[in-house]
Amino acid sequence: MKEFIRAEHLSFSYESIEDAPPALYDITLSIKKGEYVAVLGHNGSGKSTFAKLLNMILIPTSGKLYVDGMELTCPDFTEEQLFALRRKIGMVFQNPDNQLVAGVVEEDVAFGLENLGVPYAEMHKRVKEALSLVGMTEYALHAPSRLSGGQKQRVAIAGVLAMLPSCMILDEATAMLDPQGRIEVLETVEKLHREQGLTLLHITHYMDEAARAGRIVVIHDGRVWADGTPSEVFARRDELRAIGLDVPGETEIVEDLRKDGFSLPAGCIGTEVCADEIAKALGTL
Repeated sequence: MKEFIRAEHLSFSYESIEDAPPALYDITLSIKKGEYVAVLGHNGSGKSTFAKLLNMILIPTSGKLYVDGMELTCPDFTEEQLFALRRKIGMVFQNPDNQLVAGVVEEDVAFGLENLGVPYAEMHKRVKEALSLVGMTEYALHAPSRLSGGQKQRVAIAGVLAMLPSCMILDEATAMLDPQGRIEVLETVEKLHREQGLTLLHITHYMDEAARAGRIVVIHDGRVWADGTPSEVFARRDELRAIGLDVPGETEIVEDLRKDGFSLPAGCIGTEVCADEIAKALGTL
C-alpha cells in the first residue's frame, strides 16, 4: 500500500502553557493509504494533538509532516494547499452538536460544499450519496436536534464524506454516545473503510473499539510508546496498566488464565476467538 501519512521527528508545544513539557515529542511513524489505525492514550497523552496536526488545526513546532506526498511543514505552504489538505482529511469530533450548524439534515451535510462553491447539481448528488452511505437518507428533511446521538454523529460523518476525503479521523467521536450509538458509528465508518478504501484513524480511549482496528499506535506522554497489531499491543497488559491503560475484557480473562498456567495465545482479541481458545484449552485438560 502507498504511504499516506508520514511524520518525521514531529514535536509540538502549547505556547500558552508555561514550563509544560511538549505535548508531542519526536514522533516518527508512517500510515499507509487504506489502513485502519486506532490511536490510544490516556487523557493528555497527545493523541488528539497529533490528529489536529494532520490537517493543520495546529502547526508543528518542529519536525516534518507529509500527507499524500505534500509536505505540511515546508516554509512556503500555501492557503490553497491548506484547503486541498482539508479536503483530503476529514475530522469528526467528540460532540456531534458542535458540528451540526443547519436546521435540516441535508442542509447540514451541504454546508461545507456550499462554502467551497460546489455547483448545486453536484452538491445535491454528493449530499444524497453521503446520506445513503451512512444510512440516514430517510432523515434528510429532519431537524438534527430531533436525532439521537448516534444519528447526529452519522450526519456529521456524512458532512465529511460529502467533501470526498481520502482519510477520516475520528477524534474521540464515540465518547459521548451510548453503547448503541457507538456501534452505529463504528459500523458505518468500518463499512466505508472496507468498501471505499478510506484511510481511517480512530482516536479512542475504549479498548474494545481499538481492538477492531488493524493496527494500534499508543501515545504516552507525547511519545510513541507502542505500535503494532491489536494482539501485539494487548499482549503487554501489565505494561499498559502501568501507563494508565487496559485491555479488552475478553483479553483480560485470557491473560488471567495464562497466568494460571493455561496454554493460551498472548494478546487474544475478539469475544468469539477468545471463547474458542478457552474452549480448546479446557478440552485438553
